[in-house]
Amino acid sequence: MAQVQEAGTNSAAVMNSVASSGSATVQPRKTRYISWDVIRVVGILAVLTFHATLLAPLNLPGLDLPPEPLRMDFPFGASVLITVSGYFAAMTIGKHPSLRWWLRRLARLLPAFWVAVLMIFAATQLFAPEGLPRHTYRDLLGNLALVHLIVPDIAYIDLAHWTVPVQVAGFTVIALLAATKSVRGRVATAVMWAVLLVPLAIRYVFMGPGDIVPTWLSVAMDGTGLNRAHLLIAGVAIYRWSKKRMSFTELYLMLIVVLLAHHWHPPANDAVLAYAVALVLICVAAYEPAWNGKLFTRFERQIRWLAGISYGVYLMHYVMGTIVARHLADLGVPWWGWVPAWFVAAIVLGWALTKFVERPAFNALDKLITSRSR
Repeated sequence: MAQVQEAGTNSAAVMNSVASSGSATVQPRKTRYISWDVIRVVGILAVLTFHATLLAPLNLPGLDLPPEPLRMDFPFGASVLITVSGYFAAMTIGKHPSLRWWLRRLARLLPAFWVAVLMIFAATQLFAPEGLPRHTYRDLLGNLALVHLIVPDIAYIDLAHWTVPVQVAGFTVIALLAATKSVRGRVATAVMWAVLLVPLAIRYVFMGPGDIVPTWLSVAMDGTGLNRAHLLIAGVAIYRWSKKRMSFTELYLMLIVVLLAHHWHPPANDAVLAYAVALVLICVAAYEPAWNGKLFTRFERQIRWLAGISYGVYLMHYVMGTIVARHLADLGVPWWGWVPAWFVAAIVLGWALTKFVERPAFNALDKLITSRSR
């Protein structure tokens, strides 16, 4: 969900001249296709809408539910964003040594996450309305250490932050596999099938309704993010298909299994149909990334801007939006007032986190990683 800057190339792209050892070399400039920005915007708006119109009102007394036709009860946005991350992970993993690639991914994800956790913790202690849990310093340290999925008694600082350890774990495995130099071609496809099928078999055989599940198995499946590995696999599979490293038939079969995994693995309220439609949209973007529709060209600037801050918005939206919404509701503001305020707070705080933390931190760390890797 962290924004990947290498969003596709174009053979007709503008050429940049750069000086190297006293002579000029010409390198192609990367093109950022609006199709991927559209998908990111769809994903982040779906997240905000589900949390604002349903999840928060159900979890925090004092927020009135919007009328039923305006409630979004089919969550799929976070899953879409993780799948897009998997696509671009597959695209970029071969462009750098695996260690450097992994460090760059962490540099994109973790500084903004850490700052967001600290800000949300402080805001909760100072401004949280009655009914919103105030977390302990143990919870804070557990979230900063990315163990809030693994350790059951560590509370989430923000419920939306389940995606970060999933991505970190996924990127770590991808980097380790790439470092072996042997996981390529059919071997890579076999590994992908194993990551999909083995957890499904374990879920079916040992973790069905009524089964007594050992704690270690629950942690191994749901605490490590293995129950969400299919989201990254979907993105990797679509990328491999787009580069003719996988047939359409195999992609189709793999995505069917991805949807089965999405249905069987917790949480139980995942919207499989909505996610399936989003997978089709991602396949279209992978096959034909240059979208020139009037709607996209007319709102290109706004789409690119929101897509560019989507990771920051995701990190900051849930608890901070809930605090703003509840204080407005306590003043008598109805849902049609606090729901827009939720969106505004999420976008403004997400923009600030992106501008003042995510981008400068990544740029500084990327320079350090690059200089150390020479």
